[in-house]
Amino acid sequence: MTDTNITLAMMTEGWQTYQRELSEALAPLSTEQLALRAAPHLRSIGELARHMIAARAGWYHDVLHEGDDAFDALSYWNSPGSPIRSASEIVNGLALTWQVMQEALARYTPTDLQVVFEYELNGQTHKYTRGWVVWHVIEHDLHHGGEISYSLGMHGLQAPDI
Repeated sequence: MTDTNITLAMMTEGWQTYQRELSEALAPLSTEQLALRAAPHLRSIGELARHMIAARAGWYHDVLHEGDDAFDALSYWNSPGSPIRSASEIVNGLALTWQVMQEALARYTPTDLQVVFEYELNGQTHKYTRGWVVWHVIEHDLHHGGEISYSLGMHGLQAPDI
């Protein structure tokens, strides 16, 4: 195994632990608790989790072409008018996105991480390496997972044990 593959494997293992801790914190929440916010103008705990799921599916499906149509459907969980999800649905969405991402990460070689993908958004073409997309989804998870942790803690609920 190359140094790059070892590093990616270690990051994936840490990311999986982070996901597990986040899922365990979200699983017991009621609909009312998922609706809690750190401030009135910020996303609720449930909205943050749905946003994470949608971003994972969007980047991995739309840009990296991973997963099937059912996986792609998760990318719409953050769309205006999308239904509110229960804690079990959110935990399942995290698990489903993680499964697709983990399978992809296990396949990627150092050369794969350098491949450039083009993605059109709002009439503009953007170029991303696969490695950048992987990093971006990690940083996105960490950012919004931190918001979830903060929101849980400020409302006296158990935050992820990280």
